[in-house]
Amino acid sequence: MARTYYAQIMSWNWDSIRKESRVNAYHEEGECDDGCDKDGHTGAVYLGSVMSLTPSGKFYMPWTTNQTNSDVDRDSRWFEALEKAATKYDGYVEHGDGDPTDLFFYRYWTNEELA
Repeated sequence: MARTYYAQIMSWNWDSIRKESRVNAYHEEGECDDGCDKDGHTGAVYLGSVMSLTPSGKFYMPWTTNQTNSDVDRDSRWFEALEKAATKYDGYVEHGDGDPTDLFFYRYWTNEELA
């Protein structure tokens, strides 16, 4: 029996992803960038490329001609499962700023959690 997308994604090492996010969120006192405020910092972890993670292995652009309805449906369900998993671990997923085919897990950590 085939595993669901959610089950596949939940088999990733989420404890390690969260820990790496925490490490990446840590800043020395007084240091701050786009992902922080006086109460905490956001840590990011690279998950991989859309082309290597999604079921279709495709990144869609408005002019794409090689996508099928099946590809779109499977990828949509996969992204929903990824967001559900990220939410379970108190985070969220976004595409990369420099390369929209990159996927990152983000989590906000309070200063108390980082101490």
